[in-house]
Amino acid sequence: MNHFVSSLVILFYIIHKITGHGMMLEPPNRSSLWRFNSSAPINYNDNQNFCGGFSVQWGKFGGKCGPCGDKYDDPHPQANENGGKYGRGFVVAEYKAGSVIDVQVKLTANHLGYFKYSLCVLKDPNGPEMDEKCFMPLKLVDGSVKYNVWKTDYLIKNKLKLPTKIKCDREQLGKLWKRNFRVRMWASRNV
Repeated sequence: MNHFVSSLVILFYIIHKITGHGMMLEPPNRSSLWRFNSSAPINYNDNQNFCGGFSVQWGKFGGKCGPCGDKYDDPHPQANENGGKYGRGFVVAEYKAGSVIDVQVKLTANHLGYFKYSLCVLKDPNGPEMDEKCFMPLKLVDGSVKYNVWKTDYLIKNKLKLPTKIKCDREQLGKLWKRNFRVRMWASRNV
């Protein structure tokens, strides 16, 4: 099994009929890292990385969103991108290729739908993430590609299987919350 020390940038995608609210706590997203590390910049709106909101994302940009949940036309590096206000390079976990990892998401407003996870190998570990093109789907340990969100879910724990043939210094792990292709909400984290 290939071993690698990585700085995973986890994107939390939420596509929803209305503006959902949530954050990834394990590993913590960049905007929420301050909850675990007092030297990280504080973002009291860390559960609101939803691309500027429905009217901005869909009315102004036709569904486009920054790669880490910021408004599509924010200058790069955007606040939640690598090198941005919250993307300060804090490494919060290390993983081995092929390992099973725990992820935990806290929903502060649950609107059902489902989660999907994906992984992107960053070409420049020091530069911002510029788009979603490099993401490859990941599976939960049961082999499924999505987790259905139930109305009683507010603290969601999933286990993901990382690819065995991945070699890199840094990746992005993404999560997509989808319902009716509406507002996306992202949360990026370094692990």
